[in-house]
Order: sequence, then C-alpha cells, then structure tokens
Amino acid sequence: MKKIAVIVRDRQSEALRMGVGLSILNNVDIYIFDRKLEASDDISLNLEMIKEMRLGLYTNTALNEGIEYIPTEDIAKRLLEYDNILPY
Repeated sequence: MKKIAVIVRDRQSEALRMGVGLSILNNVDIYIFDRKLEASDDISLNLEMIKEMRLGLYTNTALNEGIEYIPTEDIAKRLLEYDNILPY
C-alpha cells in the first residue's frame, strides 16, 4: 500500500475523482490549495464519497468551509512523507 497525496488546484473535479479512485488500494490524502472548491454536482458527489471513505481532506485557505485547515508550511512538511504526489 502506497501513501499518496493529491494536490487540487485547477482541475478540481478530476482531482477529487482521482483521489477517490486511488483510495481503493492506497492511503490517500487530498490537499486543496489556494482556492475555493467550485460548486458543481461532480464535486459534491466526490466530496460525499471522500467523507464516507474517511479520506484525509485538507486546505490551506479558509475559503473552504467544513474542510480541515492546515497552513501551507505544515502541508509542505507532510508532503515529505508520501510515496507519490499527484498535482492537478
């Protein structure tokens, strides 16, 4: 089992979907960087799956209500612990 971080920026829906898919055989955490998640049906569905599967979901901005805030410096330190990092 690998430890994977998914970094969400531009392709938000695709990144969340990928995080959910990778969680089948891996330990996955998802980090939303520098922006608010868009409001769409796809994103809402993926967020629901992420919460049901109890994946790690974090953000470095207060714009994303209901998602655990972690300062960018702390996220950078955490990223050193992952086997793979997937930026979107």
